[in-house]
Amino acid sequence: VRGADVLLENFRAGVLARLGYDWPALRELSPQLVYCAISGFGQTGPMVHAPAYDQVIQGLSGMMSITGTPETAPLRVGFPVADTVGGLMAAAAICAALAGRASTGKGCFLDVSMLEAAISAMGWPVSNYLVAGVPPEPMGDQNATAAPSGTFDAADGPLNIAANQQQQFETLCREIGMPQLITDPRFSDRERRKQNRDALNDELNSALRGRTALEWEQSLTSVGVPAARILTVPQAVGLGQLAHRGFFTDLPYPDGSNKVLR
Repeated sequence: VRGADVLLENFRAGVLARLGYDWPALRELSPQLVYCAISGFGQTGPMVHAPAYDQVIQGLSGMMSITGTPETAPLRVGFPVADTVGGLMAAAAICAALAGRASTGKGCFLDVSMLEAAISAMGWPVSNYLVAGVPPEPMGDQNATAAPSGTFDAADGPLNIAANQQQQFETLCREIGMPQLITDPRFSDRERRKQNRDALNDELNSALRGRTALEWEQSLTSVGVPAARILTVPQAVGLGQLAHRGFFTDLPYPDGSNKVLR
């Protein structure tokens, strides 16, 4: 501890203190130490000693309640998003604390709550309720903030399209051969398109089923409409974009063997 810049731990609240290393003791050993404690609910409050795993936090944060469709929700997000977000929040806090220490010469104690990190990361579903009193609902593969924005049907599988802006919508309609949708009063502006989402999606899908997802991805992207296939994990890690940027790198094992870490 005396020689460390940062102490990071994710015990349940109070464990390190029981071992004799609470923040006052640590600060005495090293006034410059940045001590970051990640826990499910933070170091204070009525849930301070409750155990937590990623799925528990996903459920308590409201995240699962808006994942899936009205028929399938609540659903767990397909990777440990609460764990991941908690770690990212801790990393950002530590960086900020080290920058502050460069000015003050003093360390600090950082109390990172996975629950608070998860709710913060949800963004507009939470803020829309707090500010406007609108509770979010599960909408499956559709984006509640715009239409057409979600998953659509290409000839060989699903396709993501996010034509959130008026110009993008009009360009999309022309590119798929349905310019009449631009002047259809049901779809004339963003709010009307959201109100008539199902009818709009039916119209678009009828045209999109005529070509493959990759063909539409290339066609729509070339005219400025955000669109892309929906890939499996093996397909995603095989993308040429990632290979070009050297995202995955083989490293030798520390023991010098011929094995590699990827």
